[in-house]
Amino acid sequence: MQPNKNNFCGGNFQDWLEVNLTDKCNGKCSWCIEKNGYHPTEHAEWRVIVEQALKSDKTNIILLGGEPTLCKDISKIICALNSACRKVWVTTNGGLLSPNYIINELNGITGINISIHDSDLEKNRKITGVFINDLKGIIAALHEIGANVRLNCNCILGHVDNVKTIERYIAFAKSVGADKIRLAELKQDEERFIDLAKVLNYKYGLNDDPFTNGCHSDAIINGMSVNFRQMCGLQTPRRPEPKEPEQYAKQVLYYDGEFYDGWQTTQYTKKEKEMTDKELMKILQDVADGKITAEEAANKIRKGQKKQTTKSSTSSGGCRY
Repeated sequence: MQPNKNNFCGGNFQDWLEVNLTDKCNGKCSWCIEKNGYHPTEHAEWRVIVEQALKSDKTNIILLGGEPTLCKDISKIICALNSACRKVWVTTNGGLLSPNYIINELNGITGINISIHDSDLEKNRKITGVFINDLKGIIAALHEIGANVRLNCNCILGHVDNVKTIERYIAFAKSVGADKIRLAELKQDEERFIDLAKVLNYKYGLNDDPFTNGCHSDAIINGMSVNFRQMCGLQTPRRPEPKEPEQYAKQVLYYDGEFYDGWQTTQYTKKEKEMTDKELMKILQDVADGKITAEEAANKIRKGQKKQTTKSSTSSGGCRY
């Protein structure tokens, strides 16, 4: 089964490189897909990240995480990529943003996505764990450095979940000076999932089969540019799972300086496998020394084999941002 050609996993947005810049985050979003993501033990030097990003030959480089603003070298990375004529984008929860931070650390970015999931910033703090001070001043500073600003909103039951709250969010975005917004359905959160197609009566290209009919669309609502992002059955149990889906896996650059096919949910590095071999040798030595029985050794080895043969998997194509 083939996805819609305009979907992320259908081969669209091929001139974009996603970069997992750090595993650190100051937020607490309960649905975070990186909680069970692959977190390399190695952290490459910032010049390696830049070198690898340029090697990808992509025009658009989007810095993700974790929380990318926690990367101490983010300004150096942006400057180097910008000097190489790349367009640099950042997706952030906004908790560390301030006019001074923007001028000193983010100068040179093309655009930024600020994740805000309720038009009431105090309610958003309860969702994300971070409070955004002076959002209007922050957006003004971003415009001052020439950055386009989009507010990313996950539509959550009890927050942005109907026509009235969507219109309220649009009015909020306009009041703080945002250029556009994204309204997205939740991944893997069945209890708080909001079906945008049903909420908006199937307007704006919204549909019941995003894998086949398209998972994202654009509209102008009340004078605001709005992008919709739907989840297919690969990302939510609320929709039928596609049978034998074919997907275009986009490469992701991790902070260890390595490229991976898609966002990894389970992955063991060569170094970790070597450590497993050392553990095996230790178990055999413990048997030889009489420290453990052969039965105990067999149980430990079985557990180690399960760990070592765990396969890497990706979070379905290029569906991260």
